[in-house]
Amino acid sequence: MAEETKTEEQEKEVKKVSKKKLLLFLVIGLVIVVLAGSVIAVFSTFKGDKGKEKERSPKETVIYSMEPIVVNLFDPTGKRYIQIRLALELKDKKMEEEIKINEPKIKDVIISTLSTKTPEDVLQPEAKDLIKTELLQKINSALGEEAISNIYIIQYIVE
Repeated sequence: MAEETKTEEQEKEVKKVSKKKLLLFLVIGLVIVVLAGSVIAVFSTFKGDKGKEKERSPKETVIYSMEPIVVNLFDPTGKRYIQIRLALELKDKKMEEEIKINEPKIKDVIISTLSTKTPEDVLQPEAKDLIKTELLQKINSALGEEAISNIYIIQYIVE
């Protein structure tokens, strides 16, 4: 009988210990879940704030419109020319003053580039895109920095 009471007492102790362990694991698990949720909530609010900041501050580009430029094309008859009017997309407002100061340099690059083109070069279907790409690269290199982010052709007449 003494042995039965010992085993019953041992079983009760084992049950108490296992209940304590189970309760401890449940509490630890609950704490981990709450912490993980908190971390996720904090990171998602930071990410959300960054997205709102981007929406609040739109891209501050400036469009600088130039006067039309007439250039004689590289033609044996010498009677063909192109009249082109460009608008330059600048990265920020500060660059507008620099573009105004360097406008003669920019016009020189445009005239030098277009005067090497034949009438066939400027009349082909992809000519405008090629000219925009070439002028963008040459103007930015002449200015010594990436001041212009895009070039728009407003007027394009070939005679």
